[in-house]
Amino acid sequence: MKAGFFECDITPPYGAECPGDFRKRRILKICGPLKVRALALTDGARKVALVGADNVGCGPAFLQELKRRLPGIAVVFSASHVHYGGNLYDKFPGIDTADATIRRIVLEERVSHDPNYYEYCLRQAVTAVTFAFENLQEAEFSFGSARIEGLIFNRRIRMKDGTVRTHAGKGNPDSVGFAGPVDDQLGCMGVWKKGTDELLGFAFNFSCHSCINLEGASADYAGIAIETVRAVYGSGIGAVFMYGAAGDVTQIDNMSMRKDMGRPVSVKLGRAVGAEAVRILATADRGEVVRLECLSGMYRLRPTEIDPAELQEARRKIQEPAVSADYRFACHLVTSDIRLKAEPELLKAELMALQVGPLLLYSAPCEMFAQFALDLKARSRFPFTWMANLSFLLCYIPTADAFDPKTGGGYEASTALFVPETGNEICQALAGLAERLVPEAAPEPETVEPAVQAWGYNFKRKDMN
Repeated sequence: MKAGFFECDITPPYGAECPGDFRKRRILKICGPLKVRALALTDGARKVALVGADNVGCGPAFLQELKRRLPGIAVVFSASHVHYGGNLYDKFPGIDTADATIRRIVLEERVSHDPNYYEYCLRQAVTAVTFAFENLQEAEFSFGSARIEGLIFNRRIRMKDGTVRTHAGKGNPDSVGFAGPVDDQLGCMGVWKKGTDELLGFAFNFSCHSCINLEGASADYAGIAIETVRAVYGSGIGAVFMYGAAGDVTQIDNMSMRKDMGRPVSVKLGRAVGAEAVRILATADRGEVVRLECLSGMYRLRPTEIDPAELQEARRKIQEPAVSADYRFACHLVTSDIRLKAEPELLKAELMALQVGPLLLYSAPCEMFAQFALDLKARSRFPFTWMANLSFLLCYIPTADAFDPKTGGGYEASTALFVPETGNEICQALAGLAERLVPEAAPEPETVEPAVQAWGYNFKRKDMN
């Protein structure tokens, strides 16, 4: 097995449009570099690239074009979901000939397609993968996991009336408790130069929204985690972050009054993740792995049926600009309806199951709830299992209970584009891919021959045995 790393800068320029909200925002401060990072893997027969990008999420056309430009390579892509970064939205369908209302919403009120930055990031991603393969070296691997406890929380809160609210607000007297779990497992794979203790780089998987440091463009906590590991192992090591199933998970504890937004909190979580990654890398056994497999299958996403009367009312509401939540939701409803009808490719999702020896990595689109990752890990036959989200498409895939009219609710379910069964069906399809793979044992420590007698310096003293 050979492996190589490379990374390229994708820091957006000052004034660039910044996605991650229902309104147009611009980047007015740069807090740190944003990157697209690649890990190249090959066993001589197969070529696989793990690609992590410091971005909120990309459109389906972006991912398709990236794969087209990298023929013969199985690309596993994951956006880190930074909420203060550049814009990789696809061009809105029919925008050049759309009516004035739709053009106003898409071009003036919300973040719209940026062809220059879009192409720049495509070229930088191709460059990262290409040079990662140029950097191939014979490698050994180590694997490990740890819990990052007490720093991430489910943002969906159960209320006294039995319903659920997203970010119900700190100190809300009607809050009862968290409405769902978190996946607080950090997964870390070390890649070592064969026969040495030289770390070539690492890949890691963690599940928390990257919307902590909103002071300016940055790689948020994942970037801090990488800096932390590099402080120990050297600034030249490679790194790739695979963003987990964190559709309902953030660093905000709605059941406490502590402040948990801003750069200091981003640094705290990043240092905690990075420190545990260092511990895993320092203590895990390493060795050669044999199996490199990447299986994929297509899943057709089924849009939620929109009530015609609700859609008509939404079209009425968007005729005049407003600042209300109702107006923003009406815009979302109308533009989503246009996009889903105009872009059949949007509904074709490639699901992937990647095996690197004892590691199973699932790849899926959108932002899935943490429960899905927990379910897949519980049924996995592999020593280590990761779930990477946001291969493309920025929308939520909630658990089915979130859609219940009496006990469900929350922002994620109300804006979801696809039917409630989607998450379970994706997990079933992913598990089906994994069933075709044969798990490999994790590297074990080097052993010695059993002793036949005690070491020679066990001296006897008078009156002692």
